[in-house]
Amino acid sequence: MSKVAIGIMTGVLALGIAGCSSGDGDTSKSVNADEKNKQVVHKEEEKDVNATEGKDNVETTPTDNEGNVSETSGSNSSSKNSSDNSNNNSPQESSKSNDTPAILKEGQIKNLLTDNMDAIFSAFNKAGDQYGWNNANPSDFSKLSPKLTPYATSSFINNDLKSLAKKYYCECDEHFKPELNMDVRFSYEQNGNKLSIVALEPATDFLNMGSKWEFTYLFEDGKWKLNYWKATSLEHKNLNLTKDEAKALASPYGDKAEYDGAVTSLDADGAKAYVFRIYKNGKPQNVIGISATNTKLVYDLEEEFSIDDDAPATQDKDASEGGAGEADKKAEQDNSSQDDSSDTDKNNTTATLGNFNIYNEYLNIEVGGPDDNMHFGYLPEELIAKFGKPIAITTSSNGADFQYSDAIYSLSRADGKVYKVTITGSRAASYYKDFATVKKVYEGDGVYGAFDLEETNDSEGYHLVYDNYSTARHTYTSSNQEGNPIKKIVVELTDN
Repeated sequence: MSKVAIGIMTGVLALGIAGCSSGDGDTSKSVNADEKNKQVVHKEEEKDVNATEGKDNVETTPTDNEGNVSETSGSNSSSKNSSDNSNNNSPQESSKSNDTPAILKEGQIKNLLTDNMDAIFSAFNKAGDQYGWNNANPSDFSKLSPKLTPYATSSFINNDLKSLAKKYYCECDEHFKPELNMDVRFSYEQNGNKLSIVALEPATDFLNMGSKWEFTYLFEDGKWKLNYWKATSLEHKNLNLTKDEAKALASPYGDKAEYDGAVTSLDADGAKAYVFRIYKNGKPQNVIGISATNTKLVYDLEEEFSIDDDAPATQDKDASEGGAGEADKKAEQDNSSQDDSSDTDKNNTTATLGNFNIYNEYLNIEVGGPDDNMHFGYLPEELIAKFGKPIAITTSSNGADFQYSDAIYSLSRADGKVYKVTITGSRAASYYKDFATVKKVYEGDGVYGAFDLEETNDSEGYHLVYDNYSTARHTYTSSNQEGNPIKKIVVELTDN
């Protein structure tokens, strides 16, 4: 046998002996890494699927060996790493000393973010249920923090999450968990052990704004852990959303969102809003508009507002409906008993509110009386008789909202009367200079001495909430902690 043949046989025997050894920890790691590499190669052929076997999501808490497997590593490099670290380090120590995360795909990053948010807030909820935390029984963060260590860095836990825990169990309606839409303006950058993500949290109704969230993850101990988050309100921003982006934001409201044109909307401060018909189970359920500037939901959606080049879906008529002449169609449109838009007047600029002390308005409920400032107890026809047709009307399971230029009047489904008034924009800013002024007025009143004050904040801004837990709740909202200016005031009768 030639020297070359002998050399080849020697190498084959050496590799075979090493691969079959069960007592050498380094060799076991090499085989394991090779198997994981095959998993990676296999998973790369699937779109947006995690690189770990049998899972659809990125492992935020992987085993120690998973940290050494990258999308580009091959069996030779895995064996070399095992050989290089075979001196004194155990496989676990070797893995931890060389943690290098795989390059993640977009789908994996979205899954990572979703799973991480779910895990963190699940830990908050379970701990609260376990220990019965509430206003009367404040949270003990020393019991919660160990449950968060798999999902966040120690600095984030001991700062941001610790601060969150102080207000999380407030027994209030405050919103804490980001409700993200990752189909619009989602971006990310992975640089070694650092992963940065930007995602939108769109508005959920016509009284709030969307937010832009920034997240930073660090790869520590073989795990992606949250290290930073920040929410920035989209108020006074201009995203310039496209029609397709707006459709992606509207789609979660039903089974299908059908584009119906675009409007210049007072709700959107005169900017463009895209209009969509929302379908559920094949049937149209409602119509919503989405502001192109800040994702806010808008409702002044009369078809004649259309400014879009695309033909609105409501103008697509079946050929069988075209038998009537143009005169008949015009007469049909002019028939107020059949015209849905006859209930509204987009050009109505009538002011419905004057100057008065808001703090005692829940007492002034005599319709048409001398102190009838906020018009509680009005029926729809009484609002229209006094102020004209509203700019827009919105209905929900709670009743209906009549929108005027300076306020929105919420009417109860039970009796059809006004039980809540939402003051917005410059009118809201005209009553009190800032939060300090509001506190001074309320604290000096004997009636409101029985009211509790709660100060909260969320993606919409900062809030002063005065509530007597029986008849009335007043909420003042501002974009800043000083409350200057106040951008929204909600006065609600809670015994309705």
